[in-house]
Amino acid sequence: MALESDMLQQRHRSTNMKLPLDVNKIRDDGPHEALGNSFGLVRKDKKNKAKSHTGWDLSARPGSAVYAIADGRIIHRFHNVKGYGEAIVLEFENPKYDPWNRMCGGLRTYPKLYAVYAHLSKMLNLNLVHKGQVIGYTGTGGNASGEPPHLHFEIMLEEPLNPHSPRVDPGELFGY
Repeated sequence: MALESDMLQQRHRSTNMKLPLDVNKIRDDGPHEALGNSFGLVRKDKKNKAKSHTGWDLSARPGSAVYAIADGRIIHRFHNVKGYGEAIVLEFENPKYDPWNRMCGGLRTYPKLYAVYAHLSKMLNLNLVHKGQVIGYTGTGGNASGEPPHLHFEIMLEEPLNPHSPRVDPGELFGY
C-alpha cells in the first residue's frame, strides 16, 4: 500500500501547499512496511503492542532537496536530537484554520502549525522562507542511521519544545 508520488501530488493541490520532496513516496523498505512508515498506531513494540509513528517516512536518496511546504519561518534547527538527528522546524499559517470552529477540536482549531523535517544531512541557514524554497537536504542521522535513507516528516499542532506536543497525520493537512 505505498502512496505513490503522482497520487500525492494530485490530491494535495486543493491545499495550495508544496510537498516536502520532489518525489513523495511512503517508504516501503527497511524494518517496517509502508503502513508502518505512515502516521498513527502503525508499529509494534518489543512486546508486540501497538506503537505510534508520529509522521511520514518518505523514501529519499541522500542529499535530496527538502522544500518548505508553505511560506513561514524556520524557528528551530536541532542538531543530533534523539531519534531525529539534524532537524528543522517550520512554523506556518494553517490553511485549514477556522476561528469559528474552535469548539470542534482537531486541525482546524490551530492558527499556526509546525512542520518537522528530520534525518537531514544539511540544514540551510534561513529564517523566513517561501513555499517551495529549499531548506535542507536529506541524510541518515538520528534513528535513520543503518536504515534506507528517508525524510521523516511530521506536523505538530503546538510549538515543538515539548516532546509530547500533539501531532496530526500530514495527510489531513494535504487533503488525503
